[in-house]
Amino acid sequence: MPPTPSLSAHLFAYEPLIFDHLKTVAEAGYRRVELWAMKPHLEYDDPGAISQLDEWLEELSIEAVSFHAPFYAHFSEARAGNWLSLSHSEPEKRLAAINQIQTAMIAMARLGARIGVLHPSAPGAAGERDNLDGFCQSIEQLVPIAEHLEMTLAVENIPAPLGGAAQVETLVERIDHPAVRVCIDAGHALLTEGEGAAEAFRRLAPLAVTTHLHDNDGESDGHLIPGVGNTPFPALMDALEEAGYEGPLTYELTRPEGVPYAEVLEELGRTTTLPTPEAGA
Repeated sequence: MPPTPSLSAHLFAYEPLIFDHLKTVAEAGYRRVELWAMKPHLEYDDPGAISQLDEWLEELSIEAVSFHAPFYAHFSEARAGNWLSLSHSEPEKRLAAINQIQTAMIAMARLGARIGVLHPSAPGAAGERDNLDGFCQSIEQLVPIAEHLEMTLAVENIPAPLGGAAQVETLVERIDHPAVRVCIDAGHALLTEGEGAAEAFRRLAPLAVTTHLHDNDGESDGHLIPGVGNTPFPALMDALEEAGYEGPLTYELTRPEGVPYAEVLEELGRTTTLPTPEAGA
């Protein structure tokens, strides 16, 4: 079975998720989404909000195939540089991350999502004191929950000391559990690996269960439409094909200021050479 296109609700991340957002997704031809389990975009600890979202997904015939687990408690906290980190050097900080992620896992399982994307640490310089042992201890607490929910946790490569391809591979291989795999983030690989991005794709593809597709200039994390920046997407697709990858091809885009969401998805369909619903995938 070939990989299938999916769209991340990251596109709408700076607003509370509403029916019209998902309607735009459906009208663009996407029937699979990755939910963005971050507050206040999605109140994943509110049973009423989750029930409403379930109704919207059913009405629009959209499947929640995956979700991005929270890496901040609220967007206001992220703006202040306060992050949830499974790898934090302080146990109580790790527990705060575990508790939020566990709550999100249970809520997202209600919606049918069976892949949860995790950051291995806090982003950028904020993750400098994070450590591998802390991450492994946190995952030990999350794996039984994932098993119960029949869920796979996918560790994402990110621009951070623990987020490079080699570091993510080491994390997953050290944990050595079938419920812990990888999310290949194409744009992040360009930022962390530079000219070595193609090799990073080959390294991670055999462990991958999901992807994040977006582009950038190699300097900043722009979350642009694939093909407008410098990410070597042909190398990614070759690596996935060689690994026999059958998971989602998830576009994780940011809307340029003032551009309607529908126009972003129209431009994606017109310009990318990667599979989209419009391309018959």
